[in-house]
Amino acid sequence: MSYEKIKKTGPKGLPFIGNLHQIKFDKLHQYIENWVDQYGEIYQLKLGPSKFTVITKPDIIQAILKARPDDFLRLQKMDKVLRAEGVHGVFNAEGEEWKIHRKIVAKGLDVKHQQQFFPSIVKTLERFYNKMENVASRNEEYCIQNDLLRFTVDVTTSLVFGQEMNTLEQEGGIIQEHMEKLFPVIFKRINEPIPFHKIYRSKKDKDFDIAVHEIDKLIDQFIAVGRERLELNPILKLNPDNLLEAIIVAAEEEHLFSDKEIKGNLLTLLMAGEDTTAHSMAWAILLLSQRPDIQDKLNEEADAILGTDSFLNTYEKHSELSYTEAVINESMRMKPVAPLLLIEASKDVTVKELQFKKGAKIILNSRKGANEDVNFSSSKDFNPERWLRKTDHGCPMHNLDAYIPFGSGPRFCPGKNLALLEMKLILSTISKHYRIELMTPFDEVHEIMAFTMMASDYKIKLVKRG
Repeated sequence: MSYEKIKKTGPKGLPFIGNLHQIKFDKLHQYIENWVDQYGEIYQLKLGPSKFTVITKPDIIQAILKARPDDFLRLQKMDKVLRAEGVHGVFNAEGEEWKIHRKIVAKGLDVKHQQQFFPSIVKTLERFYNKMENVASRNEEYCIQNDLLRFTVDVTTSLVFGQEMNTLEQEGGIIQEHMEKLFPVIFKRINEPIPFHKIYRSKKDKDFDIAVHEIDKLIDQFIAVGRERLELNPILKLNPDNLLEAIIVAAEEEHLFSDKEIKGNLLTLLMAGEDTTAHSMAWAILLLSQRPDIQDKLNEEADAILGTDSFLNTYEKHSELSYTEAVINESMRMKPVAPLLLIEASKDVTVKELQFKKGAKIILNSRKGANEDVNFSSSKDFNPERWLRKTDHGCPMHNLDAYIPFGSGPRFCPGKNLALLEMKLILSTISKHYRIELMTPFDEVHEIMAFTMMASDYKIKLVKRG
C-alpha cells in the first residue's frame, strides 16, 4: 500500500480544521482506536493543517520503531514544545546526540545502580507501607494515586539524584502539585494547530509557568548539591554514585553536555520516572479491585516470597515474584500508559510496502493491537496466566509484537527494569497485608490522555487480611 493510497481513507474532515471538531484530545487514543473498525488498521487523520497516518498494525509499528533513529524521529513539533520548556535530553534527542544521552542514562539506570540504591528504595517503601497501615487501620477511603506519585518521585530522586525528598511524609506534596500541571499542558500544545498560549495566557498556562519555574529551581538545587559532592570527593569522578554525578562528569570532563542538556535530562527523568510508573500501578490496582480471585493468588505469592517480612527487603527476591510480574504485564497490555507515539519520517522511506515521504507525520497506536483476539486470546479478559508460559492457560495467541508498553527497537525505554521493580515492590506489599475494594463505581473511572494515559481519580479501601 502506498502513502498516496492511505490519504484516501479515514474520517471525513472539514476545510482548514480537518478532524479537530470530531476529537477531544484527552480521549485522542480512544477516537483513534474506534475509527479502526471503520477505516482499518492504517488510515489518514487531519488535525488542523497537519496530516497524520494512523497505524495500529503491530508488525508495521515494530518495523517503524526498529528503524529509529535513522529513518524516523519524534514529531518535530513535540521536540520544539519540549525544548521551549527546558526538556532536552534522552527522550527527545535524535541521531548521534541521542546515542550519547542514551549511553549515560542507560548506565545510570542499570541493575548495578538499582542494587546499590535498593536500601534507599526499601526505606521509601517502608514509608509507603506505614501510610497504608494508617489508612487501613482507620478504615478510610483512600486515593492511592496521590501516594503512588509520591513514591515514584522519592525513588527517582534517590536513584537518579542521590537525594532523599521524602514527599510521602509531607503534608502538601508540593512537587506533585507542580508535576501534575506539566503533562496535560505539554500534550495540548503539541496537538493544538495554533499556539494560542503565545497569544493569550489562560489560568492553566500561568499555573504551568509557575510549575515549570519551581521544578526548574529544584533541578538547579540538585545540580548544585551534586557538584558540591564531586568537589568534596573527587574520587566520585572516576565512579559516580548516581546518574546526576555521571552527567555532570560527562559535561565537565568529556564536554558531552551543556548545562541546558544536564537540566533537560534530569527534568526528563524526573517527569518520566514519576508519571508513567505511578499511573501503571494505579491501573493495575484498579483492575485488581474487580478480581478477588487474582488477588487471592497475589496474596499467596506474597506470603510465600516475603515470609514474615512486611515488605520485600532483599533485591534478589524480586525476580521470584513471577505471578506479580504477570499481573503487571497483563495490566500494561490492557492499560498501557503510553498508547500513542507521534513520529515523522526523517527521509523518504518504505516500510512493509508503505511509502512515506520525508516529513510524513505518523501516529502509532499500540493499545489497539494488544487488545484484539488475533494477537492475544480472549483479549478483553484480564488474565495474568497468559504470561506464565509454563502454565496451561488456554491462550494460544500470544503475539509479543503487539505488546510494547516500553517501546521497541533501539529507543526501548531505559527505565523498564526500575519501573518493574517499583511496581513489584508496591503490589507485593499490598498483597501481603490487604484486600483491595473499589469505592468509586468502576464505570465512573475514565481514561484521560495527557501525554500519558492515566485513570481519573478513584478511591479504594485497603481491608486488612485476616
